[in-house]
Formats: sequence, C-alpha cells, structure tokens
Amino acid sequence: MLLEPVRQIELEFATLQLFDPPLVRLEMFGNVLISEKEARVMNDHIGVLSEGKEIPVLMVADEVTQFDSSARDFSASEEGLRYTLADAMVVKNIAQRLLASFYLSFNKPKKPSKMFGREEDAIKWLYSMAEKK
Repeated sequence: MLLEPVRQIELEFATLQLFDPPLVRLEMFGNVLISEKEARVMNDHIGVLSEGKEIPVLMVADEVTQFDSSARDFSASEEGLRYTLADAMVVKNIAQRLLASFYLSFNKPKKPSKMFGREEDAIKWLYSMAEKK
C-alpha cells in the first residue's frame, strides 16, 4: 500500500519514514528497551518529518523491542503526541497485543490510537482519520 518514502531518518534503534499522502511510519528494531529518552528522540524526528504539523503515525516494532513505563507515559501525553494526528500500532504476537491493550486502556493516549494485526489495515484507518480532520 505504501510506496517509496519521501524522506527517511535512521536512528540506532528505529527508522522513521515520511510517505505521501502524509504518513510517518516508525519502525523500531532490535532487542532494545525504549525509554522516555528514545521516545522523545523519535517524537522530535516525527516533528521534523511533519514540519511541525500533526500527521498520522504508523508504529511497527520488532517482537523483541520493549517499552518501559516512562516511554509509555510520554508517548500517551499531549507533549508526546503533539505531532500525531492519530496513532496506529501493528502488533505481531500475543505479548505485543497484551502490552498494546494495556497501553491503550491504562495510559489512555490523548489522540485517537488503535492496534492492528496487519499494516494494511492500520494504514487504511490512519488515512480515514486524516480525512476526518
């Protein structure tokens, strides 16, 4: 569904890609623990790619990537979502599904957020959210 990215930013633990129509795909990889520090870095780069505007964000993480409570708290906050129009998380296994469910129900993100089993479904939902704005 997505074509080639318009812009890309490579980090040690993630790749951020900007697509047109506007969407940022954030892929976290490796056996790393994402803390608030890494979450802030990724958020800043989303702002760079979106030129400071709200944009749909697609998040995909390796099965072994983990997020600590500070990353979840920041990511659900107004500050952590300041460049996010809507947030879709692609889950690959039951552990990720449980963590995403916990994040959605406990952290209660301040912007529309939803989990999906397939990237294609997540992208369709994100673009539908962008059309509503």
